[in-house]
Amino acid sequence: GAGSGAALAVADADSAGGGEGGAPRRKDRLYQWTAPYTAASQKVLLESDARVAGVLFSDDAKVVFVAENARGTGHVYARYLDEGGKRHTLWRLRGLRARLGGQDDDAPDGGRRGGTGDDSLTFYQNPGDVVARAGRLGGRVAMLSPDGRSTYLTGVRYTKVWQDSAPRGFVDRVEIRTGKKTRLFEGAADAFETVAAPLDDGFGRAVVTRESPTAVPDAYARDLRSGQVTKLTANTDHTPEFTRMVRKRVTVTRADGTRFLVRLTLPAGYTAGTRLPAMLWFYPYEYTDQAAYDRALRTQNINQFPAAGPRTIEYLATQGYAVANFDPPILGARGRINDNYVGDLRNDLYAVIEELDRGGYVDRTRLAVGGHSYGAFSTVNAMVHTPFFKAGIAGDGMYNRTLTPNGFQSERRDFWEAQKTYVDMSPFFQADKLTGALLMYHSIEDQNTGTDPISSVRMMHALEALGKTAALYMYPYEDHGPATSETLLDQWARWVAWLDSHVKSPAPAPDGKSVTAAAPEAAPAPADPAAAP
Repeated sequence: GAGSGAALAVADADSAGGGEGGAPRRKDRLYQWTAPYTAASQKVLLESDARVAGVLFSDDAKVVFVAENARGTGHVYARYLDEGGKRHTLWRLRGLRARLGGQDDDAPDGGRRGGTGDDSLTFYQNPGDVVARAGRLGGRVAMLSPDGRSTYLTGVRYTKVWQDSAPRGFVDRVEIRTGKKTRLFEGAADAFETVAAPLDDGFGRAVVTRESPTAVPDAYARDLRSGQVTKLTANTDHTPEFTRMVRKRVTVTRADGTRFLVRLTLPAGYTAGTRLPAMLWFYPYEYTDQAAYDRALRTQNINQFPAAGPRTIEYLATQGYAVANFDPPILGARGRINDNYVGDLRNDLYAVIEELDRGGYVDRTRLAVGGHSYGAFSTVNAMVHTPFFKAGIAGDGMYNRTLTPNGFQSERRDFWEAQKTYVDMSPFFQADKLTGALLMYHSIEDQNTGTDPISSVRMMHALEALGKTAALYMYPYEDHGPATSETLLDQWARWVAWLDSHVKSPAPAPDGKSVTAAAPEAAPAPADPAAAP
């Protein structure tokens, strides 16, 4: 451990009788193990019937902070190792999982999947995580105040009404022996601010990051006592045309009352009431009920700067499209959710189109649908189960679920246990019902076990034989999700041309409906991925 010379802190667990239902009860122990590292040189520092989630020592190794969880209650406490077994509670909350040293996985990333399964109420009472820093002997240690009496907790607080209130970062000083807290920092309401690092042991100064929907993230040195701020970085917005786009969060209600969120992006300078051709880009997720879906929205951040990557679909707004990006919920009983996949998907898409049409944002006669991986699979399902779309873009997808017979996504039943569901969810078996023009792409070196390239090849063979309007581009040397600039530029050029031709300004269909396309000239696509070099 830190400050202990040639010593190790070792955690282990064993079993003793007395657990629920007669099962063994787990005991977690923390040892100090000193040279020469024999059984005789081990010393038990603490023992707990709860599940220990993490430990963190002070730099002098005199104080250990422990996070443990038992019967739905999280507990973070400190122990002075020279005082026996007395625990000094920093916080204890039912329904909140205890963590230590930056283990919080509820980062405000826009809330795509909603963080953890913490209780709906205590989630909003986040007490923070013990601040860790580099120890003088290496490793991470808990940060103490100069007098050694206090430590610091930092985190992000969310609100129940995320549409109106953004998450706010905070830092508290907490007296170890009494648990008394003093708020040292709280982020602004009109921006997203978090503490990146303290600049002194007293937490009088700190590096604070700040961003907003119109201000690129930058770092500042802030005096937490006086409020004086010094800008440290001058980051550049490299895609101002992307930042200027009009963004809306639209709540959609489908026929059965299920509510879900759509992130709508419109071209910069958009005039209200202008109906645009639209791309619905999506990736379904499975939930047991509305409450489970709502938990997925808890980390929404209305003050987040709009980040863009090389495959961000919202770039289509620069070409005059409205882009609706969403995660349609598939609801059902645990273990059987996908029995409702086709019906829920159809109802989700219809509800989105109705809401965007009602708002005057889209021309419902000029709609496209698209997605990657499971989103690609769902895109082709949308085109065989609904008549809504003039075109689709589907990448690195699996279109025949018999090729993933041992489960996929959250589906844990195998093909032989849920054969009807597997077949009903497979658009390959209903390729003859496909409407609209489908552009597929697939990476030849796709290593994802659930999306073997053979699926796209066989789907293309089927669509070609059925006389459907379709294209397949296969990209060499790419894995599950294209990465090279050559591939990305080629894809964008083909996507925009495809959408302009079939959605924005559709031309009369030629005599031969099927359009087959090879990969870039430098690497023609093989008939079968197994033949690829």
